[in-house]
Amino acid sequence: MARFWRRFRFFWHEFRKRRKYGAAIRPEGIRSQAEELGHLAELAGRSVPLAGLEARHLAELAQAMAHLVEMTRTADFCRLSADRRLALHENLREAREKLLASVQKAGLASEKPQ
Repeated sequence: MARFWRRFRFFWHEFRKRRKYGAAIRPEGIRSQAEELGHLAELAGRSVPLAGLEARHLAELAQAMAHLVEMTRTADFCRLSADRRLALHENLREAREKLLASVQKAGLASEKPQ
């Protein structure tokens, strides 16, 4: 009987999380975040002068985001818990903020006014 109540509590917790953060943790929402972050990484790689390591990091980020976009289309992604999807949503948001901050700090490819 205790096992039943543990499972019931788990399902209730999942239900409440999915209701509270439903828009943020939907596969479509995470897919759009990953597409945007991958696109920003590509643009940053093309527009900002970078060292070899930084350029490789941006290329790997764009590739990882493309892989994440494909993963959101699978049924396995829908089976992830609400906590994991919420953590993924937060990590994508933080990565986007860090990427934008580093691109702004790096400056333009040409410092001369056009």
